[in-house]
Amino acid sequence: MTEDEVLAFVSGTVASLWALELLLLIHRQPERGWQIGELVRELRASTQVVRQALGTLAARGLVAPDDAGLFCYRPASPQLESFVLEAGKLYAAKPLAVINAIAAAPNEKLRIFADAFRLKE
Repeated sequence: MTEDEVLAFVSGTVASLWALELLLLIHRQPERGWQIGELVRELRASTQVVRQALGTLAARGLVAPDDAGLFCYRPASPQLESFVLEAGKLYAAKPLAVINAIAAAPNEKLRIFADAFRLKE
């Protein structure tokens, strides 16, 4: 897997640096279930940021709630597992490259907002 492929995965899958940090935290302890409050404390983030990140990562097949409502690392495929592993390695080695990939990803809400100001023909 190339660096460009990993960066494309990050760009298309991870909506924010908070989401990446959350994903990597959960990935380090795949057998553990996390309460939202625990993730808020660990990441020093807001509840809203954590909930939004969990929703996005769940929709992308990377995390899932268990029967008790705890969030667990549950990649939907071995390929996703490989990408997460490589993303963690790349983030440790070249954090700026990963951060830039996240920042350069198009934000759907921002695009919709910007489109509202475009002049119609």
